Amino acid sequence: MEDYGSYSISIGERKRKIGKVWATVALILFVLAVVAASSIVVIDSTEVGVVKILGKVQDEELTEGVHIVTPFITEVIRMPIYEKTMELVGEKHIKALTTEGLPVYFDMAIQYKIEPTKASDVYKSLKNYEIWMENRIRAKARDIIAQYKADDLYTEHRTAVQAEFEKEIASEFEPYGIIVTAVLIRNIDLPESVENAIQAKIQAKQEAERMQFVVQKEKLEAERKKIEAEGIAEANKIIGQSLERNPLYLQWYYLKTLQELEGKEGDKIIIMPVPSSMIPGVNISEPVTTMILPTK
Repeated sequence: MEDYGSYSISIGERKRKIGKVWATVALILFVLAVVAASSIVVIDSTEVGVVKILGKVQDEELTEGVHIVTPFITEVIRMPIYEKTMELVGEKHIKALTTEGLPVYFDMAIQYKIEPTKASDVYKSLKNYEIWMENRIRAKARDIIAQYKADDLYTEHRTAVQAEFEKEIASEFEPYGIIVTAVLIRNIDLPESVENAIQAKIQAKQEAERMQFVVQKEKLEAERKKIEAEGIAEANKIIGQSLERNPLYLQWYYLKTLQELEGKEGDKIIIMPVPSSMIPGVNISEPVTTMILPTK
């Protein structure tokens, strides 16, 4: 009985030892998994990784691919490098004053992207860079709009205003590693009385341009008619001079035309001049008269 009891105790102790071993192995595997998960960082093509070691931002970014980092003391902040759009619309629209002191409200969209090699600088100097961007854009908008009149935002000057926005914002953001690719101004809202005045001015300008076009068209038409008349007069002059030099040509052409008419089908009446001496009772002093001959 004592031997059986000792054997039972030894089996129990062995099972407990095996359980402890498996627990230790599981713990080690868990720790290794955590370490591996903390050590491996995968960066895709639309982002870069900004590395912080013990709170200090490193100068070199992690680019696309798989990277091994020091676990527990390293933090990787992912920053997008694809083109994004910041929209200041609706309640976030921009308000500014024109050079006349008139309030103007408009929406704006800014397309931009972060330069991959300067992502660490963006994070170090700005961190919440989109909030900084919005504040700077609003400040620039007030400064630029103050240089223009209200109707400039409705006429061809609007393109110039938009181009100046893009130039000013791009030049300010570029040193920080933010590349501005486009600036779009939309939905410009002015006081109703100002809008009506601008529309009336635009319509008056369009009407003046239309009338100028009509006048120019009439001048060109008059010039065309003048040239056409001069051409006809010159042609008649040449024909007259030719007939004076060749009087028999007209008689030949006349007889040829009569011959062509005779050959055509249908009833015809031909009116032709003949010498008056060939018609009885006609004054001989009149060299030519007219005879009407019916033909078939």
